[in-house]
Order: sequence, then C-alpha cells, then structure tokens
Amino acid sequence: MNTERTVIQLAIAEDHHLMRESLGRTLNRQSGMQVVIMAAHGRELLDAMADKPVDVVLMDLDMPIMNGKEALVIIQEKFPDTKVIMFSMHSDPWMVFEIMQWGARSFVPKNSTVNEMVRAIRAVYKYGQYYSTEIQWMEGSNKDESLKMRLSFGTKELEMIQMICDGRTSEEMAKMLHLTKKAIDARRAELLKRLDAKNPVDFVRKCMLHALYKPRTDEEIRASD
Repeated sequence: MNTERTVIQLAIAEDHHLMRESLGRTLNRQSGMQVVIMAAHGRELLDAMADKPVDVVLMDLDMPIMNGKEALVIIQEKFPDTKVIMFSMHSDPWMVFEIMQWGARSFVPKNSTVNEMVRAIRAVYKYGQYYSTEIQWMEGSNKDESLKMRLSFGTKELEMIQMICDGRTSEEMAKMLHLTKKAIDARRAELLKRLDAKNPVDFVRKCMLHALYKPRTDEEIRASD
C-alpha cells in the first residue's frame, strides 16, 4: 500500500457489463475512492494492472477466460501489495472459507448494500482484512481460528464428522468404519464435547461454522456408501 496516497485506487473485475458500470459509478461517488481499472475478466484485469497499480481489487469469482481464483493467485505473486475483495452470488460457508484460504482479504456477497461494500474497501485498505456481517459462519471467529480447528482433527475424525453431519446412524457408521456401535457412540460423544455442542443440531452448526463440514445432497451421500 502506498501510504502517500489520499485516494484509494480501485480495480473492478466483473463480467456483467451493467453491474460493472453501476458499481464503478457508485464507488467513484464515494469520498477518497477512485476506480481506475474496469475489467471483464481476470486476464484483462492483470494486463491493466501491469500499467496501473491499484490498492484494492473487487473481483467476481465466476468470470470467463480467467476466473477470480486464477487471477487472485497471480495477483498475490505479481502484485503482493494489492489486496483483493472477492464477491459472488453464492455465499455458502465452505466456499467462503476456501476463498479466504486462497488469499482474499474479504468476501462480500453481491446482494450486499453499498455501505457494506464501502466498509469492506476501507477496512481492507487500512487494516488488511474485513469480515462481512452477512457471512454468518464468520461471526465470532476468523479464518485462522477455523483453519487451526480443522487441522486439530485427524483424517478419520473428519470422516466421522462428515458422516455424523450427513445424518448417519451409529449402526451405519460402525459398519462403514468396521468398528463396534459402542466405539462409534463413544467417539461421537467425544466429538460433540470437543466442539462444545449442546445437541446434534448444534454440532452440525458448529461444524459448518468452522468449515469442518460441507453439506452434501442425498445423491452425493448415497454415492459415498
């Protein structure tokens, strides 16, 4: 970040023309902000950044030619001082966790208010990160705590967590894992205790909160049998 600047230099990468233009006009009306790059995809963004350094990039996840993830990886390598805020129509907790793991400084849903977007830009520029209030799994936590919690569980424990959250019974789990029902019940109770879960519903909520569980469809669950 160039500390001599009094205006935050912004880039927008969004493949929908009307949304890109509308967002650009809106941000240019904000005090201390200037949109200097408007791109329809990641490759166009990177080409423009080679000539115009920016402080913050607002980037859509889903774009043609080069998507947000691909562009984010290159931005971190070639423009390490530039901070990236990702946005998308989709905002499930697992996807948001992955986006933050890739190196984004914030995620803001596309249906967020202008005030939310402006707060994210100013916070990311000044403090380096911003956690959107619309991402419930982030409340009271952060990506580092979630990552540490995930790493504290072994592969077999994560497999059991997936099964429990999928709604598997102890009998089903015992058969699949080649253990006794008594052993499964003991490990299930231990997992609930580690997450300080009051009941099975609270357990699923906390697993999603910390990105320990990615919800699956019935078809996906049956395919894992």
